[in-house]
Amino acid sequence: MKLTIKSRKLGKTLTFSRPGTSYVFVDLNGKPGTLGDQMCQGGMLMGSTLSASDNTFEDVCRSWYRSYLRQEIN
Repeated sequence: MKLTIKSRKLGKTLTFSRPGTSYVFVDLNGKPGTLGDQMCQGGMLMGSTLSASDNTFEDVCRSWYRSYLRQEIN
């Protein structure tokens, strides 16, 4: 499962993926899939990892992305 967001604020395209059955990754480090960064609560890359089902994948990714931007821009 994948979702791509073209971020004007970060100046790059982010690809979110769920290669397995629950944990979600983002390619902030330039590496796809499980080689990417594992998303955690509050827009973080360390801490309590996020998981998503087929039904919640897009919402989890977009929510994490908004939280991540709030931290990066401030």
